[in-house]
Amino acid sequence: MQFGIVRSNAPGCEPTCPEWISADGSIETGTPALFKRLLKALGGRKLPIIVNSPGGSVDAALQLGRMIRKNRFDIAVGKTKFTGCPPGMDFCQPGEGATYFGITSDSGAMCNSACPLMFAGGVRRLAGGQAYVGVHQITTTYFPTRRQYRTTYQTMRGRKYRVTTEYITQGDSYKVYKMSKSLERRLAAYFSDMGVEKGVLLTMKNTPASAIHQLELQNMLRMKLVTSGDYSGLLTLASICRANPMPENCREMKSPTDKARQVANVAQTKPPSSESEPPSGGSESRLVLCTDTDGKSKLVVSTLGEACPVPGGAETWPAWSGGTVGRPYTSTDVKP
Repeated sequence: MQFGIVRSNAPGCEPTCPEWISADGSIETGTPALFKRLLKALGGRKLPIIVNSPGGSVDAALQLGRMIRKNRFDIAVGKTKFTGCPPGMDFCQPGEGATYFGITSDSGAMCNSACPLMFAGGVRRLAGGQAYVGVHQITTTYFPTRRQYRTTYQTMRGRKYRVTTEYITQGDSYKVYKMSKSLERRLAAYFSDMGVEKGVLLTMKNTPASAIHQLELQNMLRMKLVTSGDYSGLLTLASICRANPMPENCREMKSPTDKARQVANVAQTKPPSSESEPPSGGSESRLVLCTDTDGKSKLVVSTLGEACPVPGGAETWPAWSGGTVGRPYTSTDVKP
């Protein structure tokens, strides 16, 4: 299973867009470690999980479910369609949060086999629309081994020592399709902790491992495997960020132009430095672009309509007093 932090790029979404965790692929023994790494990258942020998985390791799925519940994450069955991360986008840079752009869809999404165990860990659990949730009997694979011991004797410095050597022989692996009593008790305790009714476990036991039983929405609601019949868009659509209060997974990100404008606005509120000409009393002042004595341009605070001195004092030119920060001065005496 691969994880990623995704930001919606739906039209008209910016500057405040929903973000979520994409969890896609089979659940392997190393998947919980990858999820722990993702949690560290989140830095305490609480994002919903959009999962699409055919299943995998039962033990790993149980670990994931407990981590999801511990962090109070919501979860929905859905697919994330990635649309890349265009260069120059600030929130795609390392340390800024999201690593991908994307949108979600329920079409073709699944959560089968061991995946419902992970899914049960969510606080809100959504599997509506065209999402497919399926269960079947747990398959246990055994790897038998045989241990043999051989005892020999060695003589060192006139004393006899007994040396025992252990030999381990690996036999052929085999699968068991009937759930053991210990595993059944373990799964029953887990579902109980997650607030899920026993019907899910009974359906798993009664479905052969070679088949898969698709759970109907009404049955999932009755068994409390899902908390509502909504689809993944309830957690990821751009429109959710217009709600009041705004969901926790919505985040405002300023574009490079907005950031430049913000920096310039902050600069306008600062008092003029010792190198700047103080504004005349009662007159409106602005940041203006003037040529310094070294021939380079600099921003200074000046009264509207004042002139910037040209190095050498031969002539002057009007100070720029436009209303848009970043608009270049057109004089050839000034470098933009």
